[in-house]
Amino acid sequence: MKINRKTVLKSFLASLISIPAFSKNTENELLVDVKKDIFSAMKNSEKYTLTVYNQMPEDKLNWKYTPESFSFRTQFVHCITFTASQLCGRMGLKNPYDSKSKEYWETLTKLQLESELKEFYSWLGTILIESNQEKLAKEEPFVGGNLSMWKIFYAMENHIIHHRGQAICYLRLNGITPIGYIGWA
Repeated sequence: MKINRKTVLKSFLASLISIPAFSKNTENELLVDVKKDIFSAMKNSEKYTLTVYNQMPEDKLNWKYTPESFSFRTQFVHCITFTASQLCGRMGLKNPYDSKSKEYWETLTKLQLESELKEFYSWLGTILIESNQEKLAKEEPFVGGNLSMWKIFYAMENHIIHHRGQAICYLRLNGITPIGYIGWA
């Protein structure tokens, strides 16, 4: 094969023409991969959240380090209700937690709240799986800017991480050494 200027230019132009076709497939593939990654992250989040939650004795669920701080219980209730309201509002979904009052959450036993946490993570997985790529790619207003919905899922996970970290401090303040960190898988 003889390489000359004409052959190089033809090859170069052919590669430029093919880039849009590949990039479109790559974008769709990226969203499929992101969906799988978010789902995996949520499974790990659930496992670690339940591990942290279950280390506090039931008689300490309402413990606070100051009167104005969240209780240990409220750290987890807030994760459920805030995440649901953020996602439902942006995705046009009915919020399954709207009908549950503050009194409802305050009267749950440890086992009942654990069940609510499991149901919450199951619900998260369901809405993620049922979301099409267009919905996940859609930009929504968030904290003074715009984020795609898939990034908002990650922002909500970051919010859960924050409150789970607070709960770990509550454990330590009650003389409980937290069980080791469960990393990303």
